[in-house]
Amino acid sequence: MRRRHLLFLLGAFISAPAFASEPKKKGGGAGYTQFPTMTVFTEASKRKHGTLSVDMGLYSEDEKLVELIKLNQPRLQDAYLSRLQAYAGTLNARSLADIGFITTQLQSATDAILARKDAKVLLGSVMLN
Repeated sequence: MRRRHLLFLLGAFISAPAFASEPKKKGGGAGYTQFPTMTVFTEASKRKHGTLSVDMGLYSEDEKLVELIKLNQPRLQDAYLSRLQAYAGTLNARSLADIGFITTQLQSATDAILARKDAKVLLGSVMLN
């Protein structure tokens, strides 16, 4: 009987958050907004398609701009996909992804939509398959 009480108390202690007042830290810091992985098609050969996948996010130290990024996230993602698909249309099975060009395209889309140049595009990974 005592073992049951001990297990109950131990379970209650483990399930209680240690620091309930502190906000949970997200990856990349407070000013980082992660976007879902974006995948667009390329021409791999005559019978099948290849893919270009980009994992990225935006970083800004300005809290108001971070909120603006979160509000405009669907518009930003649409602009990113449009620019990536236009670039991916020029690729073939022997192409290499130009990271600098991709970053420049995503940054110019960000600056155009937000009408500010304080948000920085950070690429996580770029995969051409």
